[in-house]
Amino acid sequence: MKKGKSIALLVITGLLIAFFGVACFANFAIPDGVLKFFGAQPKYNYVSIFDQISKGIDLEGGYYAVMEPVTDDDALVASKINDVIRTLRARLDDKGYTEATISIQDGTKLRVEIPDIDDADAVLELLSSQGKLEFRDYTGKVWLDGENVSGARVGYDENGNYAVVLEFTPAGQAKFSQATATVANFTDGNNILYIYLGDTLVSSPSVQSQITSSSAQITGKFEYEDAETLAAVISGGALDLEFTIGTTSKISPTLGQGVVDNALLAAGIGMLIIFAILIIFYGGMGVAACIALLIYVILYVIVLALFPWVQLTFPGIAGIILSIGMAVDANIIIFERIKEEYASGKTMNNAIKTGFRRAFITVLDSNLTTILASIVLWILTSGSIQGFAITLFLGVILSMFSSIVVTRGFINLLKPLPKNPEKFYGLKRREE
Repeated sequence: MKKGKSIALLVITGLLIAFFGVACFANFAIPDGVLKFFGAQPKYNYVSIFDQISKGIDLEGGYYAVMEPVTDDDALVASKINDVIRTLRARLDDKGYTEATISIQDGTKLRVEIPDIDDADAVLELLSSQGKLEFRDYTGKVWLDGENVSGARVGYDENGNYAVVLEFTPAGQAKFSQATATVANFTDGNNILYIYLGDTLVSSPSVQSQITSSSAQITGKFEYEDAETLAAVISGGALDLEFTIGTTSKISPTLGQGVVDNALLAAGIGMLIIFAILIIFYGGMGVAACIALLIYVILYVIVLALFPWVQLTFPGIAGIILSIGMAVDANIIIFERIKEEYASGKTMNNAIKTGFRRAFITVLDSNLTTILASIVLWILTSGSIQGFAITLFLGVILSMFSSIVVTRGFINLLKPLPKNPEKFYGLKRREE
């Protein structure tokens, strides 16, 4: 690559890093003149990508509700309450509230704490709905129920509106086929299959012919949040006991924005120290690693903001810091290998190529163990520990991409700049 092209690409990279760095971490008011030029409303405040990441109760606060059983039979409640907790946990996870907590209160009540929620009413509906799904004909006969549904998700109907797509079990598919075959033959406008959730009619499609597919749709004038809540209730299953919502209230953050700001400041200072050490010990390779780490941090923030099921907590921040450390470790392993290959007599180009190839197995092996551990924690735990596992998993995946792909690209991009690239990269021959 020619020197001029390298400089041009580095300048473009620097501008992109600056742009996305501001987009990720800066909050500011956009001048009215700029907004009017683009036809937007004046007095618009830009919110950083980081601030759009969903946060846990310890950082953002949330909402709590106490669920009270309708029955006075304490023995019945005691025998069923763990099943109810599992069902509610499944509903909350499907909805994306992985940091929500469920605890038993006063022996028979349930206290549910949900962080960073936008619509309290939707959460109350999610918790209080009994979730008993039934398909009935006009006579009231139940043809199939929630036991015959293997899952539910948000989809679209033929008009592009939100709908809830149901996936049937093999037995459910057979029952649905039989139900539609029977209902299609009803006359006088009775060829309707009524879909109930508890005592609420959620959809009433007309049936013109037998349907043998393994899925069906619940259609209506759904907003996305309504469809998502309904899908989560159906996927989670019916509650084994009937509960009502008692006390509800907002929860203040236990740590607050100050902790987040201090954590970001500490992370920034730590990154600067790491950059200085990498450049001192590895020269040009350290510069390439610093650029790759900046790109890694930006990508990490964007990924956390894109996934709705990621909720950032203080343990989650610990997972981020740990994954950044692993990204640095991977770079050091690669650089030491390159130095060894060059010291043994290889040319600089061959040393870089061989160093990355031979270090890849070591980096993969060390990161794979962490990835597997985070997956196990993700699956088997809940709450803050699950949040730590999710951020660690995403961070390690991105750190491998950063160290193996991005760092290598910038090492090659920087090569044409110095007159003595070997010295710039801190490479030396082994003394005999």
